[in-house]
Amino acid sequence: MKFFNQLVCSSLAVFLMSGCSDSALTRQAAEGDFNYLDAKLSTAWKMPQDAELQLYHNYDIPEGKYQGGLGEQVDIRPPQSVLALIPGVRIDNSQHEVTFWTVKPQLADQIWDVIAQYLEQHQVALSQHRADQIDTTWISWVAEDEVAPVKARYRYTRVQQGKQYGIQVSLLDMQQSPDSAEKAIYLQNRYTVMMANAITMKYDHQAQEEAARKSRQMAQQIAVAMGADRSGLPVVIARTPYDNMWQRLPDVLVKIGFGVEERNRSQGTVKVKYSQPDDEVWQALGVAPVSLDNGTYTLLLGDLGNRTSINITGKNDKPVAEEKLKEFSAALSALFKKAH
Repeated sequence: MKFFNQLVCSSLAVFLMSGCSDSALTRQAAEGDFNYLDAKLSTAWKMPQDAELQLYHNYDIPEGKYQGGLGEQVDIRPPQSVLALIPGVRIDNSQHEVTFWTVKPQLADQIWDVIAQYLEQHQVALSQHRADQIDTTWISWVAEDEVAPVKARYRYTRVQQGKQYGIQVSLLDMQQSPDSAEKAIYLQNRYTVMMANAITMKYDHQAQEEAARKSRQMAQQIAVAMGADRSGLPVVIARTPYDNMWQRLPDVLVKIGFGVEERNRSQGTVKVKYSQPDDEVWQALGVAPVSLDNGTYTLLLGDLGNRTSINITGKNDKPVAEEKLKEFSAALSALFKKAH
């Protein structure tokens, strides 16, 4: 699902729809026999004489006047749910309105900025733009499961309740033809949530890009040196968290002849095949060659909190000699410094 917005004189969006109406209707309406709509009400139950009536209220139908479609008018598509992709946010989803609540004012500011970026990216015209409220003109949605074009206008509002800060996404108006009052209610809720999800996914995308950027930055600043494990045996110590080292290490290893063949994150093992690179590689790094025989080795990574230990084992899971591990440590350190 996506939307396109194009300004034409009165800022009314131009609509584009893909797919045919028949296939869209098939996705929305249930198949089968709707003869139940012609069923007559049953006659009242008549108690036999001298019988005692026993009532059980487990399956009582609540009294009230209910509105909704019947038969082919019922939209069988599953309802849209607001995606929980923003950490530290509580979602309040009511009719025609979705509110993102947080106790962190800076997080509310970030969501508000994402909304402005999203509207600008999609070239959505605004009918009103204040510091705490934004109203859009008509936005057209392109959907293969709609029998007719859908267009909607939205309002984004900054709200506050005590120490909670909220960003509200509201549906101001919506049009679709042909339409019915029953289906309009369902569609209004659907397209309110869809807009909220569009904002949520953009926020998540930006958060992932920022996390990747920080990860790359952390990777470039890794300090590597020789150390010892709890048993006093020599290991390589990298001053970076396990998750960061796990993500970064394969790209570094290949530059000094270690081709990654298999990895197991939970066990912290990286199976590699070593092939001694040319002397020019070591000369460029300014270190002595890693004097391992060509063949298969296993790197063992250990999570030490803000640090990561690395050891190398060869045949029969036997650790390589300390001198070779020192050569590997020096090469790894030179690689990270060169990247920085």
